[in-house]
Amino acid sequence: MAKDRRTTDVITIDRDPFGSPYVLALAVIAGPDPHAIHRIVAIETTVGASEEADFVVKDPRVSSQHFKIRINGHLYSLLDLGSTNGTLVNGNLSTKTPIRLKNFDEIQAGRTRFLFIANRFRSE
Repeated sequence: MAKDRRTTDVITIDRDPFGSPYVLALAVIAGPDPHAIHRIVAIETTVGASEEADFVVKDPRVSSQHFKIRINGHLYSLLDLGSTNGTLVNGNLSTKTPIRLKNFDEIQAGRTRFLFIANRFRSE
């Protein structure tokens, strides 16, 4: 049985992601999977209903591979992957071109709303 990737696993990394002092995550704020969170630790992260997605969302209105988040240094972008119902970023429909993301942007896929988090952390 495949591991349920909707849970909030604690991931221990012995270095900052991408060599920078940032924590990147997608948090579900409304929809069928309330309170699910996914820490972004790869250059590309796919979100969808398929078990092949990096962040699996159990929403019947979310496509199998709905959208992708890309990291390029300190620039973050979202690309809709040809989803049936589209992807909204801060209420605007995503097109075939990447949309730049910033901290606390709201993303909607199907009935699920996410909060994109790109926060700087400080080591004491």
